[in-house]
Amino acid sequence: MTFPTGGDDHAEITAVAHPCGLRISGEIDRQTRPRLARALAWAVAACKGDIRLDLGGLNFIDTAGLQLIAGVAAELPAPRRLILDPVPPMARKLLGMLGWRLSGDMRLYTPLNGQSDAGPHPTTSGGPEH
Repeated sequence: MTFPTGGDDHAEITAVAHPCGLRISGEIDRQTRPRLARALAWAVAACKGDIRLDLGGLNFIDTAGLQLIAGVAAELPAPRRLILDPVPPMARKLLGMLGWRLSGDMRLYTPLNGQSDAGPHPTTSGGPEH
């Protein structure tokens, strides 16, 4: 399943069955962000466990696009997690600037309740260390 372009042609978002998630390529910006939001909502509903986002073909993502992804990661109930793999260097740099981090297994950790340190959620048992 490919999510409709909505008239733009600078991003492609495709559903992936195994592992369950999305392959995102091109550019995520103000114009393509609504499509990303719909695709992420689909993934949350369709994937019963972790959600994997393949960002390997991503050329650009704005901070609002990353905030959208991080918001989904923060809202997933434990033990479900959002896994970003692969992550382009520019997206990894923005994640760090926003205070978010990827663990060794590429799970996205966001600060909880204004904490300055992004780490495993308290309900996670034995999560990855910094």
